[in-house]
Amino acid sequence: MKPIFLHFSILVAGLAVAPAPAEQAQFQRWGTESLSAIRQAFYMPDRSLYAEEVNNGKKPSPSWIWDASIQLGALNAAAKLDPQTYLPQVRGYAVALRSYRTTNHDRPGFDVNPPPKKPDRYYDDNAWICLSLLETYELTKDPQDLAFAMDAYNFAMSGEDDKTLSGGIYWHEDRPTSKNACSSGPAMIAALKLHQLTGDEKYLATAKRLYDWQRTHLQDDADGLIYDSISVSTGRPARMKLPYNSGTLIRAACMLYLVTKDQKYLDEAERVAQASEKRFVRSSDGIIGGAGKLGVKLVEAFLELYEIDHNDHWRQVIGRCLTSLHEHRNQNGWYPQDWDRSPPPLDRLVRLIDQAAPARAYWIAVMHGVQVH
Repeated sequence: MKPIFLHFSILVAGLAVAPAPAEQAQFQRWGTESLSAIRQAFYMPDRSLYAEEVNNGKKPSPSWIWDASIQLGALNAAAKLDPQTYLPQVRGYAVALRSYRTTNHDRPGFDVNPPPKKPDRYYDDNAWICLSLLETYELTKDPQDLAFAMDAYNFAMSGEDDKTLSGGIYWHEDRPTSKNACSSGPAMIAALKLHQLTGDEKYLATAKRLYDWQRTHLQDDADGLIYDSISVSTGRPARMKLPYNSGTLIRAACMLYLVTKDQKYLDEAERVAQASEKRFVRSSDGIIGGAGKLGVKLVEAFLELYEIDHNDHWRQVIGRCLTSLHEHRNQNGWYPQDWDRSPPPLDRLVRLIDQAAPARAYWIAVMHGVQVH
């Protein structure tokens, strides 16, 4: 499909998005190709939803809500640059995703799959879909998109508990055994986006509280990277470090700096970004190692930092990563689950989240002026 370039700029969350010049057009083409392939293979027209996986020999079933959040995010990013093509898809998908909303324990929130089914709701899933729906609302101005985003946000925040480990957000509604960076991280970004939208200081206070808790309980003092979770029973952190957990801290620190102008937040964002590059970015080809669904969150973080410190190094890192990533597709255009792995076999099952993550990454690279390497 020939890329469509806008002849005007639009303002997205404080970022002026201009048309992509020729040297960035490749990322837009790749983003367009990915979203086209996803729609052809995964779209379920009878429900206006996307399937969890294909090539598995089974009847398609709707994706998990976390996967859906990344696909909606990819469509949001595309619609910011090409609204004629993608805004109708954003609107349709956002409306269809309302079918995931359920009420359990007298609280509305998004289930992992649409009902009817036994409730199975995660605080991190709700924080992620809240972020995507807030992006959608910025595009559509549909009050229902904001209302459903608020349902997801309020559910995520209902997982916060200051009686155990002095705060933090649990992982699962009915399994309060750990408090996780993947819950608190996107929740603090959602709170900051709500502060941007409403000006209400309570959201800023929430973001600061979660940010301070995460640094106190889940941050490695040595390098600033974020541990995955902390056990409620032992009070000890699981020392696994994953790209998305440090990525959300970087983004939150950037957003806190924009609001407060307190240099400590920018200093921390840069410290954790440098450590993240050292830990997660492969020196040989620039690929962010591990699962792409986690790596795309680090892509977002590095580019958010670039918009504040104007250090072109971060765009260079992402340009090299995504240029290398494009070589990891198979002949059908599908990417591996882990960005640093070889292309998947043609007969291997393919998951939505593993394809939506590169699509999102390509489109946001265009938004931030990243060039192919």
